[in-house]
Amino acid sequence: MIEKYILLYLLITLIFSYIVAFYLRSRFPGADEEHKLQDLQKVALFQHTKIQKILVKASLYKNNHLMATLFIFFYNIAIPALGYIFTLWLAWYLTHVKYEQKVISTNILDLDAFKNTFMKIERTFGEGSMIDLLNNDYVPKAKKLRALAALAATPSPAGLAIIKQTLSSNDDEIRLYGYSILNNLEKKINSKINKNLQFIQEKACTQKSQEEQIQLANAAMSLAFSYWEFVYMELSHESLKNNFLNSSIDYIKTAKEFFIEYIEKLSSKLETLKKDPLQKKQLQSVEEKLQETYEKLSYLYTLMGRIFLYRKMYEQAQAEFTIAKELLPEDATATIPYLAEVYFNIKKYAITKSTLNQYNSLRFNAKLYPVIKQWENQSA
Repeated sequence: MIEKYILLYLLITLIFSYIVAFYLRSRFPGADEEHKLQDLQKVALFQHTKIQKILVKASLYKNNHLMATLFIFFYNIAIPALGYIFTLWLAWYLTHVKYEQKVISTNILDLDAFKNTFMKIERTFGEGSMIDLLNNDYVPKAKKLRALAALAATPSPAGLAIIKQTLSSNDDEIRLYGYSILNNLEKKINSKINKNLQFIQEKACTQKSQEEQIQLANAAMSLAFSYWEFVYMELSHESLKNNFLNSSIDYIKTAKEFFIEYIEKLSSKLETLKKDPLQKKQLQSVEEKLQETYEKLSYLYTLMGRIFLYRKMYEQAQAEFTIAKELLPEDATATIPYLAEVYFNIKKYAITKSTLNQYNSLRFNAKLYPVIKQWENQSA
């Protein structure tokens, strides 16, 4: 007899659970509504044990109707009679509860968070010149060392001139650090020179292929720039400057001679390939080599012009810069400032002004922009 009542109770509970679960399924939170589940877990009825919390997640998460039915069924089995009351209350709660509206993330820039990503910019070395900072006995040694490291990071004639002044410093650490910077830079240039000289000597007495001739020309070009760097950076002794400049000129002439002949060969080959429509890939390769050679030749003419400008041979410098500009007319921004300097030194100020205004891209150069703006306001 008791078994019949138990079976009847189970059947009624199952039907009741199915109806309630079906009625509430639209209220079950989905994966994109996790905050609803969090609100539901705050109900005191489900805060008694961890097992009940797990059952809540298993039955209500992802709108699982079967799991919800089973949950309500077992819940009412565990709490006979009173379970119906609590289930009806829960159904009423879920159908009437209101949730706070949440703003959907639209990936709009959060300015408050964005401002925290900027690094704090502040003066590192204070007021005054770098020379005053390095020569001031009251400046902390750590700040002087940072200043020297900053100058060494971007070597320039002005920066190296400042570093040289530290060689007479009373502080041994500052003096030795300044010396090590200059010494390392000299070693770097010397290493490059020795490497290229060794390569040229090895290939001097051998039959050279086209590729090896290109490598020799590139080595001569590198040597020309290395010897010039000794003079430009003021690393060489006064008695050696002319020797370095003459060596640079010799290697420029050697590289020039090869590249001019190589351009003639490439141009001739290019004309032949243009007549054959099946050689498009090879045609593109030759065009790229020709453009690269023109660039190298332009750099050599520019370097020769800088040497003549350094020696105040303005007519020769003007001729070199003009040829360099004509070799790369679409990218002559590296040559124009030197050409303008030549015109300024020979007192042709009107031409200086027109030369600087020739290319608008020069305005994007932070060093040249003040000079260009100054000349714009000049009545030549």
